Amino acid sequence: MFLNILGYSLSIVWLMFWIFLCILVAFWPASIAKQKGHSFLLWFIVSVPFWWITLFVTLFLLEDNSKKTDHES
Repeated sequence: MFLNILGYSLSIVWLMFWIFLCILVAFWPASIAKQKGHSFLLWFIVSVPFWWITLFVTLFLLEDNSKKTDHES
């Protein structure tokens, strides 16, 4: 019932909980990106392992494409 990762014993339950938590938190930057007019699925996939980086990028560095019209591009 224990998994040995880098010398540490982790329970399968805790590992599943950690994965679930990462997936749950990844919705946050993905939804911000969607509000700014970008792909939700792409940002969600990138956010699962790197949610802390993508949260910063979506909040501060990603430009808002939702308010642009066709002639402004």
